[in-house]
This record gives sequence, structure tokens and C-alpha cells, in this order.
Amino acid sequence: MSLVKTKRDAALAPVAGAGSGVDDLLARQGVEETFRSLEARLRGEVAEQYPSRWIDVAGYELPDQRWLVHGQDLLLRNAAAAGPEFDGARASSLLVDLAGGRRFDPGFSGDAFTYEILALSGWLESALPAALRVPGGPALTRLAELYRPPASAAFDPEALTSAVLPALTERLIAERGRWEAGTLEMEDPLWMEQLARTLQAFVRDDTGLFAVARADGPLHDGFAYGEDVTGGSARPDDDTTRLAFLRRQVHLIGRAAPGGSALHTAGYDHTRAGHREELDELLRSWLTGDPALAGLVSESLPRTPAHRDGHTGWIYVPDLLPGAAWGPREAWRPYLCRTMLHELLHRLAHPAYVDRADRAGDPYLLLEGVVELLTAEFLTMARSHAELGALVPEDVPVGGGAGEIQDLAGPDNVKAAFFLGRTEFIGLP
Repeated sequence: MSLVKTKRDAALAPVAGAGSGVDDLLARQGVEETFRSLEARLRGEVAEQYPSRWIDVAGYELPDQRWLVHGQDLLLRNAAAAGPEFDGARASSLLVDLAGGRRFDPGFSGDAFTYEILALSGWLESALPAALRVPGGPALTRLAELYRPPASAAFDPEALTSAVLPALTERLIAERGRWEAGTLEMEDPLWMEQLARTLQAFVRDDTGLFAVARADGPLHDGFAYGEDVTGGSARPDDDTTRLAFLRRQVHLIGRAAPGGSALHTAGYDHTRAGHREELDELLRSWLTGDPALAGLVSESLPRTPAHRDGHTGWIYVPDLLPGAAWGPREAWRPYLCRTMLHELLHRLAHPAYVDRADRAGDPYLLLEGVVELLTAEFLTMARSHAELGALVPEDVPVGGGAGEIQDLAGPDNVKAAFFLGRTEFIGLP
């Protein structure tokens, strides 16, 4: 596969390829002098402030050295199109650091080499947002309303308990009924591992440029989805895990129509640290005071996908096959494909995006809704994929309520915020 641009990436200016003159330079003056001269030009004014990275590059294999000098030449040819935030010194060091993981050779891989260099150097990180506009006017006003619902004076835990706890219990009982199976059977872990690897390669190579634009992101730092994904049956069942599960359920149910926002009605304001602490204390009391609820939560944990906060650690996906009430067996693996793509996207979210989303009035609109939006878009792209196409259902609904954000800000703005942390492009301070 090779990295491709989608129609939505078409606004990116044409990119000049690396010049054949680099090989002439190598032949005349050798690798060291060629590398040092290109490095100095790419670093610009700061070139004399830091020692050359040749001390590291000298020990590289010749193909890696050649990849580096062709990459530096490519960046120099395209520096003016990278946008005002492009940092040539950082780009030069990134290429040195990441050369060992390169996949494409100059002159033999066409555009694949070009876009590998642009991604690994941070060029895309600068160039893609440079073509976008920050929303303003009525769009910005509406976005602010989505992120910052009206503040409340006081949080009433009893009101939230009355409004949410019965619905939550009913939902967990219904889910248990859908998942119950007569015979315990587990999905093939090797198949799940292979699917994880395929999904990572697909997102990296076939969904456009935004997902790979973050030079220090998981797709370039050695992250291997196939090694991090594991079955939900191995998920810990402890107080911390139960609380996290319950917190997510309450946010989803408490903000859902048609009953209106029970969280807001109860005065809960997620932007207040004190309210967050009160909510967690309330949820702990539910778990300790209601053994039946605690049992339902424990039964739900293996069936519910989850990832650890942060950017490392296990990613849990359901691996216990459901009973007949869940649905037809032929829908199971497409469900897992969608679920695993959703969880992969969580891992690719920029830390700045996650941080700002968590401080918004409705964090799950941003943390779950936007991931659902991107999952649906990427699944639609996967229809023509040789390995994933058969796992994409005919209907790919968009859930999570984030469609309005995309309508107001634009699809590329959403990707710049999510993958690059540039939340100003969706009006999120």
C-alpha cells in the first residue's frame, strides 16, 4: 500500500519530488558532506547553535543515509509550501530519529516516499492546517453552545439518581439479555490480532493525510495495534474499572434524548472539578449500596470495548461471542471490525484534543461522538479495501451527535483538531 490523498486533501498544494541532483552530490562529495550541507540549509538560522546530527547518521546503513539526504532535499524544495509553522530544524532531527523505521526508498516508490518524508518530518503537520480557516460568526457561537452548556449553580445528586439510575439498570439488564450465550465461545485471538494490524495499515495508508500528519504520533513511534489489542474477557474487574465504566454510562444516558439532559437538569457542570468529584462519589455509593448493580457492571465489562486513558496500554474489545438474541452470527465480525476501528482512533487522538475535550461541558460529544463520526467515514472508505471490504456492513450509521460540529466547522477542521490537536479549528478553546 502507499499513502494516498483523499478528495478532501486535494487543497494541499502540489508537492515537488526529490531531485536527481542529490545522487550527483553524493557521487561528487560523499554522504557526510552532502548530509551536512543539506542539514545546515534545512536548519536555517539555528544551524550553528546545535551540533550536526551526522555523529548519529555516520553509523547508519547506506540506504538509510541515502533516504535521509533525499528527504532533506525534498523538504528544501517544498519548505515554502509548508506553512508558517514549519520548523526545519525539528524536521531534520525527526528524519534522523525515524530513519530506522522508513518503509520506502527514493526513486523506487513514487509518491509513497514523498508522503512518508512529509509525514515523518512534520511538514504535513504544518501544511494541512495552513489551508484551513478558524470558524467565526454564527458557526462559532453555535459551537460554543455545544461545548459549554449553561452553567448550573448546584449539583443535586438525588435528582440525578432518580432520573438516571433506573434507566441505567434497565439498560444493563437488557444488554445482558442480548449477550447471554448458551455455550461459552471465544473469538479467535489470532484473527483479532491480524484485523488490528490490517486496520492500522489501512488508517495509515488509505484514509488521507491527516491521520499520519502528526510526526510524533503513534503511527510513527512504533505503536503496534496488533500487540496492544486484547480480549475484553481479560479486562480487570476492580473498583477503578467499575467506576470508569459507570461514569461513561451515566454521561451517555444522562445527556441522551428524548428525556433531555438529566445531568444538566440535576445541575451537573462537567467544567467544575468539584462536580466531577461529587459525581464519582455518587457512583461509588451506587456500586457499594446496590450489589445487583455492581453485578451487572461486572458482567458488562468483558462485553464493553475500552482503552486506558493516555496513549499506551491495553485496548480491550469484546472476545466472547454473543447469544442468538444479540443478532445474526454473520454480523459479529463486522461489529468487531467497527469496534476495533473505533478504539484505534481513540489511540490516535492528539493529547491536546483529549485534554481540551475532557474540560468541555459535554466531553463525550467530543471524546465519543467525533470518534464515531470518523469511524463511519473511514468504514465507508474501507468498502473498496481488499481485506476489510467484506467486513463493512451495507449501512454505516453515524452516531454520537458530532455531525453538527462537522457541518459547522468542516470535515478537515475536525481532523485537524482530532489528529493534530488544533482545536481552534472547531472553535474549542
